[in-house]
Amino acid sequence: MTSPSSVRCYQLNPSEYTCLFSPQLLYLFSLFHEYDHSIRLVGGAVRDILLGVTPHDIDLATTATTSDMMKIIQGDSNIELVYTRAEHFGTLTMIVGTTIRRTFQVTTLKQCIIRHGRDVQVQFTDNWSVDAQQRDLTINSLSMDEHGMIYDYTNGIDDLKLNRICFNGNILARLQENPIRILRYFRFFGQLSADPYAHDETVLDAIRRSAILLQDVPGEKIWLELKMILTNRFAGHLIRTILQQQLAPFMGLPESSEGMFELENRWLRCMNYQPQPITLLMTLFEDQGEFDTFCQRIKCSSHDKNLGQFLLHYRYVIQPSNNPDMLYSYKDFLINSHLTQQDTLHEFVIELLKYQGHILVINELKQWSIPKFTINAWDLRENGLTSSHRFPNLLRKLREKWKASKYKMTKSELIDLF
Repeated sequence: MTSPSSVRCYQLNPSEYTCLFSPQLLYLFSLFHEYDHSIRLVGGAVRDILLGVTPHDIDLATTATTSDMMKIIQGDSNIELVYTRAEHFGTLTMIVGTTIRRTFQVTTLKQCIIRHGRDVQVQFTDNWSVDAQQRDLTINSLSMDEHGMIYDYTNGIDDLKLNRICFNGNILARLQENPIRILRYFRFFGQLSADPYAHDETVLDAIRRSAILLQDVPGEKIWLELKMILTNRFAGHLIRTILQQQLAPFMGLPESSEGMFELENRWLRCMNYQPQPITLLMTLFEDQGEFDTFCQRIKCSSHDKNLGQFLLHYRYVIQPSNNPDMLYSYKDFLINSHLTQQDTLHEFVIELLKYQGHILVINELKQWSIPKFTINAWDLRENGLTSSHRFPNLLRKLREKWKASKYKMTKSELIDLF
């Protein structure tokens, strides 16, 4: 690793970075420079630029403290300050511009983060090298100014070229500062590593020793990282590796690892069809109780919870049919459903096919529109049937006839039957 006092610089071509610098961002840079404070792009934005990927978010760091930043923007009609709970950690959120507005988060350089359970204290610095050294991974420690000059204090560029995921300095210290870095490691490994088995045993050992720290991480943050892990190219392998490091109980997952190999196989079967994260993860749950424990821990959305419950209940109930239409039982289930949100149910059944590995018929069911049974009690009355107590039984028989015709019988043909 580069010594704390040294830096390697890399100059980008204008075509590689100028598109990121909107008038609003350039205005912010010039304002900070006017007050003799340096400001740079940091972290993922710089990493993505080097990878040839357009950054989704732009994070900024500065030598200015939050008090300094408040003085800089005070009275500036072009900047609106949005108050969040991040000011304590040195981060201000600013909306820049009048007609076209851009939102930026600007954070004071950090010297270190001291954590006691969920209590966090931050010590700040005006030294870019010190800030880079305390960030989690070398590839996330790069910074860039408005002239396209990239500053590398930790050999992050070399690690990026070699697809290496390396922590800065003492791994245990980095994980202690922010335990969510445990899962961030696996996320970035899945995104950048060329080999799913290329984990550094020193890193895995530190992760095992730090596993208990995850118990203090809010469930929403755990689920956010897990979802990104479950949608990358090494998802099955990464979940298996996570479980092998005994992280499961601190994330609300079952401690039994019997399902981890099946999850990897399931991922290999359906990865090209983009299964939802919860679809893959359901392989690990044997019953409703285990899934409820997970939902309580990670506070997932009602959509994810409903999908998980659906897969848990129907994964062995709805199976391919023996008749020529393999999808008959799935279509029959959808038609028989009286749920108002039939589009959601259609989506759930497609996820069920992915879960079961029936990938060859997924596109067919996606393109299939749920037919509507058009006969109702009013039609029976209109055609001379007056005994309303007979309606339910007759409608049921007509519905079975319609289903037997593969939903092709018309309304007039059904009426002719009675």
